[in-house]
Amino acid sequence: MASSLRCNNKMRTRFALSGLCLSLLGCAADGTDFAAEGIAIPGRWTPPARTMTLSNPQFVPVVNAPLVTGTCTSTCPRNPWGTCRDSACTGQLAGTLEVQRYILGRWSFARPGGDFSCRRNSNPNACEYLSVHAIGRAIDVMIPLSGGSADNTLGDQIANWLIENAEYVGIQRVIWDGRYWSGNRVNDHFRDIESNASQHIDHIHVELSVDAAARRTRFFTMGAPPMTCPIVCYGHAAVRADCTFTDCAALGQVCVPDPPRCAPTEAPASVRNASATIPAATPIGGLSRYQPVAPTRIFDTRMPATSAQLQRSDGATSGPLTAMRTGTFSAFPGLPAGATGVWLNVAAVPQTQPGFISVYPAGSSTNSSTVNYAPPPARSNATAIALGAANGVTFRASSTTDVITDLTGAFAPMGMGLRTVTPTRVIDTRGGSPIAAAGRLTVNVRAPADARAVVASVAVLPRGVPGFVTAFPCSGAAPPTSNINHDATNVVANTIISPISDGNLCFISNAEVDLIVDITGYLVNNGELSLQLVSPLRMLDTRDMTSLYRGRAGAGQILEIPIATIPRLPADARAALVNITSVDAAANGFVTAFPCGNPTPNSSSMNYSVGVVGGSAAVSSLGGGRLCLYAHTRTHLIVDLLGVWVPTPGSTPTDGPPTPPDTPEEMLPVDPDAGTDGGAAPADASAPPADASAMIDAARDAGSATPPAVTGCGCRAAGAPASQRTLALAALALAIVTTARRRAKR
Repeated sequence: MASSLRCNNKMRTRFALSGLCLSLLGCAADGTDFAAEGIAIPGRWTPPARTMTLSNPQFVPVVNAPLVTGTCTSTCPRNPWGTCRDSACTGQLAGTLEVQRYILGRWSFARPGGDFSCRRNSNPNACEYLSVHAIGRAIDVMIPLSGGSADNTLGDQIANWLIENAEYVGIQRVIWDGRYWSGNRVNDHFRDIESNASQHIDHIHVELSVDAAARRTRFFTMGAPPMTCPIVCYGHAAVRADCTFTDCAALGQVCVPDPPRCAPTEAPASVRNASATIPAATPIGGLSRYQPVAPTRIFDTRMPATSAQLQRSDGATSGPLTAMRTGTFSAFPGLPAGATGVWLNVAAVPQTQPGFISVYPAGSSTNSSTVNYAPPPARSNATAIALGAANGVTFRASSTTDVITDLTGAFAPMGMGLRTVTPTRVIDTRGGSPIAAAGRLTVNVRAPADARAVVASVAVLPRGVPGFVTAFPCSGAAPPTSNINHDATNVVANTIISPISDGNLCFISNAEVDLIVDITGYLVNNGELSLQLVSPLRMLDTRDMTSLYRGRAGAGQILEIPIATIPRLPADARAALVNITSVDAAANGFVTAFPCGNPTPNSSSMNYSVGVVGGSAAVSSLGGGRLCLYAHTRTHLIVDLLGVWVPTPGSTPTDGPPTPPDTPEEMLPVDPDAGTDGGAAPADASAPPADASAMIDAARDAGSATPPAVTGCGCRAAGAPASQRTLALAALALAIVTTARRRAKR
């Protein structure tokens, strides 16, 4: 038997027992002073590898407390403490109380701390929000100190168990000993607490999900996780959740290789939630028509001259957006009289952290997102946004990022109307020649004679070099703006609205790429449909158990969104403008938006890659008031509504031109619109987190995943006799753990 190693910076001692490797909590009896090193371990909370293996794929949606709307005795941001009177405050919820009772009953050293308290978030950077304690979904579990430091021998047991069983119980956030774990960041859950904030060394802060607080998770429907269910197997030994070892067959149990916990596997497809309702929409302004504006870069936070045009919430005149600094722009150039909205292309140039940008009318708020990003590449997306207070539009980022925004169009009482068509692919250069670096491509968009502009979904397939693509009418020079930013490998798409000349649309690219262009509509002077803009509304999030659909969409699944039934929307809506985001894709693929009741067209509205959170605006006709989304491969889908097109009073309905036949280039022996594997990226988010004593990290990171398979397990079938050698090893491991704990408590 190999000798033990001294614990250092929270490293656990490892023993090699005849090829059986056991990760043990605490240090072995080699003269180490457990009182000094075995309890208050230097550094922050660092779970062992076994716990990380179980924790990494967990996903629990983080739903935070709302903004303070009542009155508080505290001030913000320097003094967040104090009581509040707020209509959102509630008592401790039933599920929260039950989890608290379970923890206190299982770990006798734990003591109750704070539970319900109507107060601000204790993080000074987020004290404009209520604490999760104020809405009844948080508890504090008190842990005895060890010489003024965190007692990791005790506290780690509870913290590790919580994150190992986060999905099963419904734990959205855990804060303990200098670190916090968020359930919305799959495979990247941990963040350090800022040095100037409470390090949580004497208590564990635990937040429950909405479902857990309402007693809807498996913890309440199936009971507490069985402690005799093997979690990880090493040879013939099973490691239980309480860190003890035993032999599988000695318990009369069969090793559970996949999943490693007693939990049901993921459903094969997204499940329709019959009880779900979509919140009411908030229309802004009246019906509007489209007018092109000379493409203009209205601001770039990297450039002092244009950066100063962005009015920052903290009074700064330059610099990137941050989690605590929003920016509002209102000096839009060249807008037509009576303009009520703008068509923008927004690009993020992230610095060090992944995140997202939300764009919304000034003076309002939203839980939607516009651009998802992760360093180093820039990401962009188009959006139509109504003008808010003082004709402004607000930009909010979840982490530090530079923002570039181009204005290309406006919505006003007079202008062009939309004429929708069946999505039609007009070019796919994969069947011919790509656009060369600095090259120009002319595309016949098959427009009717009276069309002045085109609405198209454009996918870019990079060829090893990052860059950007710009669309413009072929009669003029390329503008100093961009429509699509891409990295070196991943397929990305965006919707463009651009004037055309002689039925043609031109593209330039600063890197060699392939292009796919799908047409979804044209803008004509007598176009029947006018746009009703709304405050961005989240209609679907398959990660949320209360959403219209729950769980990742299956490969080839079609999801229906009944847009016409959303309260406060026009009942005669004929088309929709949405933003579609993919999270946690199982394979590279694409989403196609189309009118329900029609065949799925050979086109795409948004492309996505494994490990990358991607999104794109999309314009689609509705079928019977319903929008259908076809998922090429398994993925979570998020859909935000930006507006609906409705018939203009007195207009004559038109069906548009017949759909032309597909071009031969589309008959390729590959999956259409499939990209290549990419690196890790964040997911979409909805609101800044509460009670995380760290910088606002509101990336609602993504993705549900089944627990990883544990292969090579040597546990025998139930009833098989256990070998004396295996039982001896298990007993020895248990004895070492017990001895270490007893010595640590002296």
